[in-house]
Amino acid sequence: MTSNPAQKKESAKKRVRFFNVSLRNGIVVSTPAYPEKQAFLGHVIRALESSNPDFAWIQFLFVRSDYGSALVRLKNSMHRARASIEQPTIDLISGEERGRRELHHDYYRRSDARMKKVDDIATKPTITLAIQGMWVCDRGASSPDSLPFDHCSDEHDSLAVFQYRDPRMLLELVDRRMVVDISGYFDRYTRSRMEPPSFLVTPEELVSYIHLPAGEVAKSLSSLEDEESKRDYSQGKVEEEGEAKAVESGEISSKLVRLVKVPITDEVLEDSAIQPLSHLAAPTVRTLELVYSGGRTEVMFSAQTVEDMRKYTSLLSLVYGGLKLEQADPAPRFLQELPGIVMH
Repeated sequence: MTSNPAQKKESAKKRVRFFNVSLRNGIVVSTPAYPEKQAFLGHVIRALESSNPDFAWIQFLFVRSDYGSALVRLKNSMHRARASIEQPTIDLISGEERGRRELHHDYYRRSDARMKKVDDIATKPTITLAIQGMWVCDRGASSPDSLPFDHCSDEHDSLAVFQYRDPRMLLELVDRRMVVDISGYFDRYTRSRMEPPSFLVTPEELVSYIHLPAGEVAKSLSSLEDEESKRDYSQGKVEEEGEAKAVESGEISSKLVRLVKVPITDEVLEDSAIQPLSHLAAPTVRTLELVYSGGRTEVMFSAQTVEDMRKYTSLLSLVYGGLKLEQADPAPRFLQELPGIVMH
């Protein structure tokens, strides 16, 4: 029995998935983080190596934000919703009062804890974080679901991968665009909950995502062009974001750079050593990106201005030592091959 040529052609095509990583249940007060210190990026790269897609591009975009007034509105709306649920209903036949069914739902039972979380967030600096990407592989092969995002959580919610087939998302990736203002998701949280495309974290949670590989997991990675970190162990804490240290590649002249070699530390660094990472967010969007292709992983950084890129990489250098950087193309080289791979 001969195979249908059309079926052969269909099975030969690669599958292209775009994805966004966001709050699984849309609990906007959640500030999820990875539980193991300085291990997340290493685990993501190890998952890429195990899945071995033809191409994967993962962007972490972050920007300093101030949602003080939006958080106050959110808490007030939660308080009003709670008070409304506590009002009994009247049975139309018997005239008796009955407690609302919502009293037994998760929203009501956890409303106090979530309002306390709003108070906690409001007292700290906040950062809007977006995670998005692209995945290309054979049909029926691996998917972005193999990445360890579902382990990022707090007591209120966890992260999940939401997949799309809309090719317009490629423009978002190339332009490094994210949804910066998520206050609208706060405002409708008590009415029609939706997963926001970005979510809030504090500097502490941001450091669980934006770091370089360290410790045992880093030693097992085979897809990186790496080297031993040359960090200065005598370096003190950073007090101002403007404090700088020279980058080995010389003067930064690009808004998008790649690490020629990734400095890796054999041991997980002390909290005091990674303190400069708490200053990574700026008033404009910065990124850390992973590009996996041909069994190799590249680490890239972007900022909206060259001057901002200098500040960004200087902070990273304070933690990891001199960085070997070079200018990168806005679109990874693999994208040039994509039309032929998908359509052949």
